[in-house]
Formats: sequence, structure tokens, C-alpha cells
Amino acid sequence: MKYVLVYLIRGKAERYHQSLVRSVGPKFGENYMIENPLPSHITLKSPFKTRKIKDLEKTLYEFSKEHTATKMQIDGFGNFRKFVIFLRIKFSERSKQIQKDLLKAIKKIKGVEIHEFDKKHKPHATIGYGNNKKSFKEIWNYLMNLDKPKFNLKFDNITILKKPKKYWIIHKIYKLR
Repeated sequence: MKYVLVYLIRGKAERYHQSLVRSVGPKFGENYMIENPLPSHITLKSPFKTRKIKDLEKTLYEFSKEHTATKMQIDGFGNFRKFVIFLRIKFSERSKQIQKDLLKAIKKIKGVEIHEFDKKHKPHATIGYGNNKKSFKEIWNYLMNLDKPKFNLKFDNITILKKPKKYWIIHKIYKLR
């Protein structure tokens, strides 16, 4: 089965993110995020397949008991290659270290590969995709006319999402101390 490790965004920031996803896709004909719904999240480890889910669960349980919650912030909008449009996330130094420690911990699980983009982590919360220059520009201009989002978040969970069929669903949430 396919899994991904994420931080789940909650509260006002989650509601804000979901409202953007629900408005941007239909407004600009870029409906991938609507047709493939996900909980509001920040990816901590890119998708992977494993049959060692019990090993992963045990590792994350132990990891969550050893690490304390810390701060991060949503601070504006960003994009990757004028294609992926997202809420920009500022990790504190402590948050960056937790993500690095997480990769070290799960790397020990047989079959879980750590990719280069996991190591060069760029925290973000995807809003949508601009599949061509025109739609990207329209979405980007729309977002630039909104007030700059700013939310303080508490990095207090590591969550396993799984993809048993078409959609990602929550498998298990681990609370940091």
C-alpha cells in the first residue's frame, strides 16, 4: 500500500486552506485538488510503498514520545515552477530538525527510501495547479489580490495518510509531546 507522512493543518488555517482549494479549482478550471481531495497538510516524507506498516507505526510512536511540539507559520503564497501553487510555510529551526530526525528514524525501516526532495524539504500546503501558463497566471493574480495569509501553527503531529484506492485517507495520527 502507498503511504505518505504529513503534518495535518487544523483550525482556522485548515478552514482557510480548504476554502482556497474549493474556490481556486472551479474558478479557473483546475479541478485536480477538488477531484482528488486531501486533508489540509504539509508533507514531511514523500509517498512510498511499504509492507512494514507495523514497523512504521512503532517507529512513529517512539518518535512522537521523544520530540516536543514546536512552531511554524503560514506566511503568504508561493509556487514551484509556475505550476504548483501553495501556502508558503516557514518552519522554525526546531521544526526543520524534527523533519530531518524523522527521515533518519524511518530510513531504518526496510523498503522505505529517502528521496532527494525529502532531504531538500520545501514545506508548503498545495492550493492548486496551473496546468498551463494562462491558468497559472490567472490563479497567481487572483491570490496576489487577496490579503497575505499569516497563521501561527503548532507542529504537534505526524500523521500517516494511506491510499487504499483512489483517495488518501488518515491512517493514524501521532501527537508530539
